[in-house]
Amino acid sequence: MKLNNLQILRGISALLVCCFHFSHYLNFENFPLGDMLFRRGSIGVSVFFVISGFIMAYTTRKKDFSINTSKEITLFYKRRLIRIVPLYFLLSFSWMVMGQSLMTYFHGDGLQRLIHSILFLPQKDIFPVLYLGWSLNYEMFFYLIFGISLLFYSKRYIFIISFFILTYLTGIYFPPQSAYFQMVTSPLNLFFVVGIVFALILDKIVIHKKWAALISVTGILTFILFLLDIITTTNALLNLLVVSLFVFSFLLFDYTFKFKGNRFLIFLGDISYSLYLSHPFVEIFFRKFKVTGYLNIPYFIFKIIVVIALAAFLYHFVEKKITAFLKVKLKA
Repeated sequence: MKLNNLQILRGISALLVCCFHFSHYLNFENFPLGDMLFRRGSIGVSVFFVISGFIMAYTTRKKDFSINTSKEITLFYKRRLIRIVPLYFLLSFSWMVMGQSLMTYFHGDGLQRLIHSILFLPQKDIFPVLYLGWSLNYEMFFYLIFGISLLFYSKRYIFIISFFILTYLTGIYFPPQSAYFQMVTSPLNLFFVVGIVFALILDKIVIHKKWAALISVTGILTFILFLLDIITTTNALLNLLVVSLFVFSFLLFDYTFKFKGNRFLIFLGDISYSLYLSHPFVEIFFRKFKVTGYLNIPYFIFKIIVVIALAAFLYHFVEKKITAFLKVKLKA
């Protein structure tokens, strides 16, 4: 099954994060439009986590890992590294060069930061070299645990769901001090769990169109109200509920309604990883130009267009080509 609408959701999520980082351009005197629209745009990262959990379970649910176990797990890790690492490392290096601080990463705190970034290990109160990499730390940790779960064959989903729930509860009763264990016990990991659960549910049951329509309308409206800060909550589990229902709505577009989706929006999903990682470069470039007043609205739109154009370029000429090359070289 082609999950076109889930792919569309990838694009929407990446754009939400981008708009969140650009939102200050739309904050006018006595009218903070940017904050009103995108104050909570960073929630797009949580949407990505649910999608990641779903995709991992969706693509492995029918595979028998009791045959050639070590080979299959190695292949799983190779594919995840090929997908995440090349573009991230390339743009991290570019960020170091653009910041004219390349040499600071070869000694002292800068070297520590670089090593942690390369190894996808968090540091307390310090972002990775390319700051968006904080979310990739979570992604790579999830992939690590998911790969280990494959050793449990048919019980793998029980293992991984139990693992993340237990670590979350451990963090509540025994608050961690180190940055790494803060990540391990973070409620953000539960978003991956929800994605896995969705894949298992939708593989077993068919939801009638009447109920699917009700769920989808409720999920999308609730998410919009949450995004606009009309529904206000700082509770991690309520955030989880809102985001999960939103993702499930798009899954129903694929599973129940069989919507084909808009080509351009699907394309945004294709380039979403490049868009997510590269949009800070556009922000840095456009800081050189000053626009005042309500001219910032068309200026904001223009920057989003540039972000999409840059992401499309990186996707076609860097991301796809490097991925194809490494798949051949690493036999993945």
